[in-house]
Amino acid sequence: MTTRVTKNYCVIGAGHGGQALAAYLQYLGNPTVLYNRTKMVIDQINAYGGIELQGMINTMVEDITASSSLKETLEKSEIIMVCIPAHAHQDIANQMAPYLKAHHKIIINPGRTLGAFMFDKYLKDAGCDLDIPIGETDTFVLTSRKIRPGISQIFSRKKKLHVAALNPKHSKTIYDELIHSFSMIKMEESVLYTSLSNIGMIFHPFPALMNLARIECEENYRHYKDGITPMIAKFLEKLDKERIALANYFNCPMPNAKDWLADVYGSEGIHLYSALQNTSQYDEIGSPTDITTRYIYEDIPTGIVPMLELAKLAGTPHKYLQLVLDIANSLYGIDFSEIGRNDVSAFFDQYRPR
Repeated sequence: MTTRVTKNYCVIGAGHGGQALAAYLQYLGNPTVLYNRTKMVIDQINAYGGIELQGMINTMVEDITASSSLKETLEKSEIIMVCIPAHAHQDIANQMAPYLKAHHKIIINPGRTLGAFMFDKYLKDAGCDLDIPIGETDTFVLTSRKIRPGISQIFSRKKKLHVAALNPKHSKTIYDELIHSFSMIKMEESVLYTSLSNIGMIFHPFPALMNLARIECEENYRHYKDGITPMIAKFLEKLDKERIALANYFNCPMPNAKDWLADVYGSEGIHLYSALQNTSQYDEIGSPTDITTRYIYEDIPTGIVPMLELAKLAGTPHKYLQLVLDIANSLYGIDFSEIGRNDVSAFFDQYRPR
């Protein structure tokens, strides 16, 4: 009889993804601590008696630990799953730096664009000089939504999850730590692949911008099914071609958005619109409830901005990337480039073709 290997996880962030992932990992038998800096959220989870999973998995996960103490959380863990919006990575890295130990491994879920690269920089700037393995995923492993603190709905589990370590020498370590709980993972050679596989910056910002009136009027609609019309989907195909052209510049081939849907969800379609309509996992994903949605405040600064800056340095097409940024800047009155991951020169120099 084979004994299943378990790992000590902590999940940082009790949002739509983090709460579900923490319960999922505990459900698989991994001792897991869920951290959230807002104590009220943690108190509500503990008062509820754990985390109830609905949808693909229907169970009450009672033996999970929820804490608002980051020091306590990290002391109990080996594998740190960072599941907060990418624009908050610098803040959490600064808080984590004093408590990190040599045995820790950090995985950013997902990294968006330059996630692991920037997280490593944030840790070093905060005084952490440990050679800790840092990895990132290209997408979030679960399609999930938090109904309330203590209740999460899991719509599906991704069929494929790409993972890469910032330092290639740590790739095998990251893979070995995750494969026991994530059988669908595929280890990539470098974070170049996972950074340029940022599908969120294709599917999220532009459709949200085109539906701002509906969001402001508090209209309930399905983001992927109703918010992405045939015309919007055609624009997304043009935007995606710029991402693929950038990937090709780096000699890092990857699937376009339509093929990504086929790989991850098994969706079929003759074009992106039909593939999205045929993605049943998106049937119940609703619209943003506020114009400060992460589809804008996360996916533009940590997706559109670094992808645009890389394309400028590479000399690849970037007209549509620039257009999305210009529309967002104009509508919101914010320079998202100024607050985003705009300093990509070190990353570019490290990975550009020689």
